[in-house]
Parts: sequence; structure tokens; C-alpha cells
Amino acid sequence: MTFEEAGKILADRQNFVKKNGLARVFACLSRLGDPHEKIKTIHVTGTNGKGSVCALFDSVLRSAGYKTGLFISPHLISLTERICVSGSEISQEEFAGAFEEVFKAGPNLSFFELLTCMAFLYFERAGTEIAVIEVGIGGRYDTTNVLARPELSVITSVDYDHEKYLGGTIAEIAGQKAGIIKKGCVCLAALLPEEARGPVMKEAQEKPAPVHFMASAFDITGYDWKSGMMTLKNKKTGTVFKLGIIGATQNSNATLVYEGVGILNSAGFKISQEHIAEGFARVNWPGRFQIVSASRPGTHLAARCVPYILDGAHNVEAVRSFTRTFEASPFKTADTAFVIGILNDKNYAAILRLLAPYAARAVFTMPQSERAVSPYALADEFSKIRPDAEIEAQEDIEAALVSAGRSGVVAVLGSFYLVGSALEILKQRRIVGGVDV
Repeated sequence: MTFEEAGKILADRQNFVKKNGLARVFACLSRLGDPHEKIKTIHVTGTNGKGSVCALFDSVLRSAGYKTGLFISPHLISLTERICVSGSEISQEEFAGAFEEVFKAGPNLSFFELLTCMAFLYFERAGTEIAVIEVGIGGRYDTTNVLARPELSVITSVDYDHEKYLGGTIAEIAGQKAGIIKKGCVCLAALLPEEARGPVMKEAQEKPAPVHFMASAFDITGYDWKSGMMTLKNKKTGTVFKLGIIGATQNSNATLVYEGVGILNSAGFKISQEHIAEGFARVNWPGRFQIVSASRPGTHLAARCVPYILDGAHNVEAVRSFTRTFEASPFKTADTAFVIGILNDKNYAAILRLLAPYAARAVFTMPQSERAVSPYALADEFSKIRPDAEIEAQEDIEAALVSAGRSGVVAVLGSFYLVGSALEILKQRRIVGGVDV
């Protein structure tokens, strides 16, 4: 089977009906030799920030010399991004081979179920010393929750998203995410809203399992917009760290990893402060207030480059974090055009209200998903919120980028599908790592 053939089958399974429970996933894994039971893991959930926390754990562990696995979602450009060992994506040939084996063992599995089983199989065969596993949606009924005893469970945040599956209140959503807590296994959580802490504590008491809620251990003391890094200062020790991801909430994500290292060390790992510093500085996590400079799409390569801010913020909490970061940036006072595309299961009216104060010019487009909201509907909604704005609708993403590129700065957000497409288009144009600001 080829990579393209595997991708086609997976694409056909995007809307495959997922039955309640994990019985068929356990059955598939059993036929494969239960690879998920043979690897050490860190299990991470949260409304937002879970991908960043996974990337940071992976980077720190690799700095300490461990062979790591990393399973994340969604991908931006290629399915191979979802499964990595020690920083290297699974090859297309390996992907096709793993898919064929898993598909034979579980022909009735959904898109995400197949990918999750593939990751466990690949990590076990590769001899990973520890794998960082990101939850898809929620936690309790997520495919990744076949893990019986992770070294550490992490809850990064709890806010409204995927209400159709997780519930309509913060308490209900928190209860779903708390489902990853396992008997006797430490759970580390951000300082969640009060209505979220109760369900998490209840789950921990029932298991039982120790749970720790962590206020941020770091102050953000500076941003280097040109290099795409920020500076953190430990509130207790005064130690300064460089962080390779920019964002107003990344100090909270870094705290979970920093404190998580202490828990891993008590379990026998050997990770020093120097390893943390190196891992924080070298982490690479695209699509999270990622700043690149590229010649305008549709122009010759010698044309003046434009800074593009690429951020997958796709729910109210994430967009709120984006606006806080944007407020701290030099782009706030620049001539910035926003390219926005949103899926129909998101509260797009609330998202547009948050962006309205910053978007004097907005170009609405369609992420590559059948769940995308019509750009004309978004434009109509935004015109009611900010009637003075310059508003445009472009179904084609490249056309939207070309139009927005007439401004001095372009911010692309609303969906990881959109950010992935934009990144692929811009990569064809000569992306430069930093920008002059």
C-alpha cells in the first residue's frame, strides 16, 4: 500500500461513525500485541495549549537524551506530522506500512482511531523511551484514553469547545477531560476556573490519584519578535529561560512542563535545569503566533516580503489569548489585514467580536473542510459588528492571501486547516525565518 492510498482511506474515514466506548480500539491493539502497554507515556488534554505542552515536553526530554515519541493533532500540511520519533516525522513509506498493518487489525476503526493505533505501534517498534500523547477531543472517551498508567497526566485548560460532544457547561467539559486521570498516577493541571476544578478533584478522589493545580511559575519579561522567541523569568528563583514559542499563555504551558519534569525525575528520569533551558529554547511549534516573512503570493520572488502571523486560534479562549499577544506586539499599530476562516462548530460570532477592535481590514475565506462557514456569512456577520471595516470575502485561500498581502502585515487565524493551507502556499514563496519589526 502506498502513502497516497493510505491517505485516501483515512480521508474517507473522517466522518466515520465512532461508536461509544473503546472496545474496538482495545481489540485492534490486542491483535497488534498491545503496543500501548509497552511504552511509557505522558498524556495531555485541554481545550487549548495541549499541543504546545506536548511539543515542550518532547523538546525537553530530547534535550535530556531520551528517545521520544510524539503524537499530535491536527497536522498542518502532512499526516506524517502527527507521528514523530525524536523530532523526526514518520516517513511516508513507514506511515503506509503501519497503516496497512493497523487497518488489517481494525478495519472498522475511524480516522483518529486508526492513527492512534498506528502511533502506539510505531513508538513501540522504534524503541521510544517515553512518548508524549495528545488527546484528540475531551479525554474520557477519546481513543488515546486506552492508556492505563501514564507517567503523568496533564490538563492544560478548560473552556468552551466541542460542546456537542463534551457538554454545554465548564463543569461538564472538565469532567470529560478529567477522564484521563488514572489510579495512582499524578495529574498536573493549570490553575483552572473554579467550576472546572471541582470535577477534576472529584475524578482524582474517586480513582484515587494525586492532582496538583499550578499557577504560572513564570513571568513573561520580553518578546523577540524577529526570532520568534520570548523570555520567561521564574518567579521564585529568578532563573531566566528563552522559549521558542510566542504567546500570552505560553508561560502557563511552560509551567506545566517545568513542574512535570520534577514529577518525572521522582519517577526515575534524569532531567536537569540545563535540559529544560535547552528544550524550551529549541522547541519548534508552527501555527502558534508563528511569524514568517514571505513574498506576497502571486508576485515575483524579488517583491518586498510581508510579515505573516499564523495562528490556529479557533475558539473563544484561544482567540482571546491571540489578542493578548497581538496587543503586546509591534503589529498592533501596523497596517494589518486579517485573513479569517472558521468551522461551523465554533462560536464564530463571539470570535469575530473579539477580533473586531483589531481588524480594520478583514478578508474572509474557507478552510479546506466541509465544515467551513461560508466566507460570505462571516463577512455579513462582521459587517454588523464593525460596519466601518474594509471587508472582503474570497472562497480561495490563495486569493485571500494575495488580497490581504497588500497591507503591511497579514494575520491568518480561525482554523488550523486554514493555517496549514496558508503555510503550504507561503512555503512556495520563499519564507524567511524572522522579520524586521
